[in-house]
Amino acid sequence: MSDELFERRKAERRYALNFLDYEILDASGEVVGRGLARTLNVSEDGLRLETGRFFEPGQQLRITLGLDNDLVQVKGQVVNSQPENDELCSSGILFIELNDQARQTYQKHYEALKAALGQ
Repeated sequence: MSDELFERRKAERRYALNFLDYEILDASGEVVGRGLARTLNVSEDGLRLETGRFFEPGQQLRITLGLDNDLVQVKGQVVNSQPENDELCSSGILFIELNDQARQTYQKHYEALKAALGQ
């Protein structure tokens, strides 16, 4: 089968490794866990992260990204999660909540990454 059948991303991904802090939210928005992860790639409307924890699709996370001297906080929803090996999982996260300032800062860094990669 072709990879195109499984490709559901709407935005092009850019590869970037940054560490991030995440909080796991329950259905009422209360924090029920937290941890550290790293980004594997980013797009305009989401990212793929790698961590030692498996997330269920639909799980919501509050993510704090360190982008140079800026901190950006976003709320995201797990779209998919898969084990990479015995210790690590990768998860696709769709941004569902960003305030205007966070969106502008994230977009600025995303555009800079695209330019640095010559795209």
